[in-house]
Amino acid sequence: MHHAQKPAKTLRHALLLPVIAIALLLSPLLQASTIINGIASHSELGQEAFIGALLVTSPSTDARAILTAQEPKEVQVRVLADRLSSRRFKRMWIQGMAINASASELEKQSANMAKFSNMLKVTLVRGDIVSIQRDYDKVSISVNSSKLGTINDAAFFDLLLRVWIGGVPLSSQFRKDLLLAGKVPEDKLTAFNSITPSDDRVQAVAAAIDQSKGKTAAAAAAVSAPVAATVKKPPVIKAPTVAAQTPKPKPKPKKASPKPSPKKVVKVVPSPKPSPKASKQSSVLAALSELYDLEDVIEEDEEEFTAESLLSQQLYIAKLKKWTYKQLRYPQSAMEKNEEGIVRLSITITRSGKVEIIDIIEEPPYPNLTKEAVRAVSASSPYPSVPNDVLGDKFTFSMPVVFRLVE
Repeated sequence: MHHAQKPAKTLRHALLLPVIAIALLLSPLLQASTIINGIASHSELGQEAFIGALLVTSPSTDARAILTAQEPKEVQVRVLADRLSSRRFKRMWIQGMAINASASELEKQSANMAKFSNMLKVTLVRGDIVSIQRDYDKVSISVNSSKLGTINDAAFFDLLLRVWIGGVPLSSQFRKDLLLAGKVPEDKLTAFNSITPSDDRVQAVAAAIDQSKGKTAAAAAAVSAPVAATVKKPPVIKAPTVAAQTPKPKPKPKKASPKPSPKKVVKVVPSPKPSPKASKQSSVLAALSELYDLEDVIEEDEEEFTAESLLSQQLYIAKLKKWTYKQLRYPQSAMEKNEEGIVRLSITITRSGKVEIIDIIEEPPYPNLTKEAVRAVSASSPYPSVPNDVLGDKFTFSMPVVFRLVE
């Protein structure tokens, strides 16, 4: 009897082997999940702008290892400013990529950069959460869990990530705080998770995004349906488990209500002869504005980028950086004292290249370095003229000046 069962048992094993082999091949796809690698705060001109988090599949303190890892990753922005305009937010990515990427990389990714920039038409307010997720073959962008769009090229995410942890990041401290390999202080994680949008704000953003895509039916449903039934709240990020030390659970922090935006009159341009359908759409938008008391969530008058115009702008920024660096001199006193650091300036020029405004965004604790960076920018005026396909009477760009001693 025992011998009679052997063939059946062997057959079962033979059938299971291919299944196990397939499962092993698919296991990275099925099991890969991201955990928080670091959290960092970013301020501009002395004002808090946002808190950023970097989530990775394989935690590390090595920026290069994270940038080159071909696996799921995510950057998440939680807004601290009362209002963060679309123009200001996208400028961070456009100029950061121009500074940290080569001309050939910018050209290769120009279409994706234009698509990404044109997605970012959302006026952000305190508590909003912007998520940029890298999968194995695509990048997904969302605001408060409402999807803005997808870019079918995972490599684009790694170009974006250089803005945060590349050679010239938003700030040296910002980069350092993101490269903690998961060892984030508990109080920082708690504070980060406490920054969330209100239910009404989540609902309004979802309706506005749907409306911008022509989904008026979804916007109408958002007004008529109960908020709690339709809101999809962003997930809470958890810290990685630390061996042998399980922290005691802390009471859930009370959610801080976002500061209300100043009231503004929404300008509506009526159609010459509104059809019943158009009237219904107008009433939906009016109801949304009254219900949430918001400025325009989607900035409809925002400039539309083409691959060519965006590439032209980014190559121009790179040219301005090189132009400034020709004027830089490392202060002798700073070299003698081994003083190093990054000075980040915001510069506004006329179309003819004349410098009008120099704002200090970030400076090291060494005044001589800041003074030299400002002097170099002043000496660079006039810069090369603004290209014809870059619109606007004036052009504002960020200039990072890195003072680093090489042995």
